[in-house]
Amino acid sequence: MSQADSTRLLDPPTGRRGEDGPTAPAVPSPPGAPAAERRTGGQRLAALDGLRFLAALAVVLFHFVGQKPSTVEHIWGRPYQSVFPEAHAYFAYGRLGVDLFFLISGFVICMSAWGRSPRDFFISRVTRLYPMYWISVLVAACVVFLVDTPFGHPNPRIVFANLTMLQHPLGVKDLDSVYWTLWPELCFYLTFAVVVWKGLTHQRVVVFCGLWTVAAVLAPAAHIPLLTLLVNPASAPYFIAGMAFYLMHRFRPTPLLWGIVVMSWLLALHFLLAPDGGRNDWDAWSPWRGWLILAITAFFALIAVIALGWTSRIRWRWLTVAGTMTFPLYLLHDVIGMTVAHHYGDRVAPWTLVGVTTGALVLLSYLAHRFVERPVATRMRHWLKSASFGLQPPSPRRR
Repeated sequence: MSQADSTRLLDPPTGRRGEDGPTAPAVPSPPGAPAAERRTGGQRLAALDGLRFLAALAVVLFHFVGQKPSTVEHIWGRPYQSVFPEAHAYFAYGRLGVDLFFLISGFVICMSAWGRSPRDFFISRVTRLYPMYWISVLVAACVVFLVDTPFGHPNPRIVFANLTMLQHPLGVKDLDSVYWTLWPELCFYLTFAVVVWKGLTHQRVVVFCGLWTVAAVLAPAAHIPLLTLLVNPASAPYFIAGMAFYLMHRFRPTPLLWGIVVMSWLLALHFLLAPDGGRNDWDAWSPWRGWLILAITAFFALIAVIALGWTSRIRWRWLTVAGTMTFPLYLLHDVIGMTVAHHYGDRVAPWTLVGVTTGALVLLSYLAHRFVERPVATRMRHWLKSASFGLQPPSPRRR
């Protein structure tokens, strides 16, 4: 499946809610800063959690209902016209959840990194990404090697490469198609770490947004493969806009920040509507362009509403719980869900199977987060915090 066919976003498995969750870290403001510019965003952003869960759910339903006809027929064992004759066209838009995820990621990562040291940022990112990712790779490997699935039996080398999360630059196939989104996220973290190292300020984040925008525009035109691989031009506008929205939330909206958002929106639409080499595989999906423009515009508008504080009264606990399930649901649903559909698609009513399987996947995601991901991430975080990151050799053991 192409990059336009899946999505992903991190969610906070444990620890302080400000680490990667819907609460901005409380950082002292510069002395004398105007009140309007001293907002730390300390209120819970439950709406952000709920929004990313809805995006993950849209991707799940896209994989069940809205994939290209040949894929639906391959998974369900019968033509899509007899399975989802009308709903197929609507659920196909679920693949756009990736764009919303990247928008939220730019907002959340900028928020969670504020006031942190490079060491803390590194530990936070590693313990957010890898524990659940490793679990999902092992689960996917067990399913594809031990169960009759529509995915075949890949070379074991693919599993080892996928465990590194570097399969994209290695030129290795994703074990699960949803993993492709992890590379743009990883590149975002690596480049943003430079700003964290210098110390996050309004000015430095704005400069970073500007430089990334220029690189995303020039890399394809200059035919520089390494730069293109690093800056991910088709995904970059969403991360950049998310960071600008966070600066609006933390400080206040300015013409400069709105300019960054508008430029990112225009570039996002450019890459989405590009006839080839963009965000969409037109051979697999050719919707009316107007709906694509409306969907992306709606995503930007939703994040703007949250950034401007218009959803600050939304503080429902269940939204926060839903947010914790986003990453496990995203990583686990594809191989498991499609295998279930492959086995029972011709024996159970389609919508019944979709409803039951989706509910089971949500429950599995909660259990995976609560009893596996969170304990592993906590232990990993404690170990890394006590470890030495210096290049000097450790003291020799006493004999």
